[in-house]
Amino acid sequence: MSDLNPLRIAIVEDNATARTNLRSHLLSLKSYDIASYSNGKELRNGLRTADFDAIFIDYHLGQNKNGVEWIQELRDTNLLKASTGIIFVTSDSMPNTIGQILDMYPDLIIIKPYTIRNLLSSFTHYEKVRDKIKPALDYLNKKSYELALDFIDDKLNNGIENRFRSDFIKLKGRVLLQAQKYESAADLYNKVLNRSQNVMWAHWGLIKSEFFIGKWNHCQDMLDRLIEQSLTKDKAYEWLASVELGKKNYQKAEALLDKIKESELSIQATRLKTMCFKMQGKTDAAIKLLERKIQGNLSIRERMVDYTMELARYHLHLADQVAKNHHKQDELNEAKKLIGRASRNILDRHAEMQKDYMLALAHLMEDDAQKAHKIMLANEQHHRMEDASIVTKIDAVKVWFGLGEKGKANELLESCDETLMSQVNHIDSIVSTELISSTEKSLGIEKNRALAINEKGMAHFQKSQQTKALQCFHRAYVMFPGVPAFALNLLQSLYECGQYEYKGVNADTIINDLQNLALNDKNQHRFNMLADALSHRVRA
Repeated sequence: MSDLNPLRIAIVEDNATARTNLRSHLLSLKSYDIASYSNGKELRNGLRTADFDAIFIDYHLGQNKNGVEWIQELRDTNLLKASTGIIFVTSDSMPNTIGQILDMYPDLIIIKPYTIRNLLSSFTHYEKVRDKIKPALDYLNKKSYELALDFIDDKLNNGIENRFRSDFIKLKGRVLLQAQKYESAADLYNKVLNRSQNVMWAHWGLIKSEFFIGKWNHCQDMLDRLIEQSLTKDKAYEWLASVELGKKNYQKAEALLDKIKESELSIQATRLKTMCFKMQGKTDAAIKLLERKIQGNLSIRERMVDYTMELARYHLHLADQVAKNHHKQDELNEAKKLIGRASRNILDRHAEMQKDYMLALAHLMEDDAQKAHKIMLANEQHHRMEDASIVTKIDAVKVWFGLGEKGKANELLESCDETLMSQVNHIDSIVSTELISSTEKSLGIEKNRALAINEKGMAHFQKSQQTKALQCFHRAYVMFPGVPAFALNLLQSLYECGQYEYKGVNADTIINDLQNLALNDKNQHRFNMLADALSHRVRA
């Protein structure tokens, strides 16, 4: 980029001296347009009015969420453009820290203390790469994934300098993942690893691809090997726990998460562990874990709010499990007290929206429909539900359903389905799937939902959108077992995708289920054809 159009850079560093020094070093290279912030909250406010080409962010940001948490939040809330370069600067080279940073797919990681020469040479290379991939980044901002891939392939096929080739391949993998072309992404990462097993981003790209393809057994094999490397140990345990939880092996998932120090558990990993406890009926363990995480984060307001809301949600869950008596009211009182405590420290509209819907749910469970309805109407005017997380949408579903507004509840469930289909975070995918499933069962609508999702799968199948079809057929099959059409559709989808298993369910299991179901002549013929075709195919 020319000096006439210098890069717009944000520096996020809580230490004023380090912030000033980094700014000076960069300005010695070019007259960049630089904005400086001391924490992620200031950066978030800055992003509401301006875009940046690159962000230098420290991992540790004092008494605030760390850099990884802020980058994740900014991506989740769509405040961070896909083209924005992410450069982590950290003095913490502990394996768990580097593992978390790698999970953000940064463009650069600079370890402090750094030399000026190393800083400037690394950033100069990044800027040269950025100039060459700029058209692809512009396509990414518009979610024009096919155009981005065409541009990258054209450069790779028609000669790109060797020093930039790896950057283009890495970007192609990222685009394929964002476009949810997981099979193609897996092929790309396998080719990289066939040349060298030391490319860490390719290992994690392959694991993510296989996870969303549904080849969880392959994932487990790769993760078992990565556990031997200290740099990726905690991250590997977290991924393995996600797979086991997805397979409903809650005790195994808990044991894997026990291998990570409690103080090192992220908010997402804490949600996983809380779910493990909940599904095993370990109420005291779940509550004590969340209480310890709150106490350990009292000085970090945003993180304290997250954990307090999680604990409030758990008490709402407990209130929902008991009959109408004094114990139920005790749980509701505790939930409302925690929501009130969190609300005094809320600093963003997403947390505000989450708080409001949880409070409405608490009022509904107290049979105060008037208060619940008032909150829901107020939020319809002030908040966009499209921007809400699945967790918040599900709270709203429960309230609207309880208020008799089944149309609004079903609209939100449809929105949850769309969000779930586009999930690119493994933990969010597992937690959201379980949350939606348990809500459907508690509301007694799982049969109708399974029928609707199976219809969506048929529509995707007819359009040759096999990955989406497979996801829908699997959900219908798991949600409402015993329906021959669901099992046959899933079996056919596995065959079309050339897979033996999907998210812990394999072809043999489905065949066994079908052999124990009464099939009409048409379904029996279809089953015989599929079973014969599958018997001639090598399991993948």
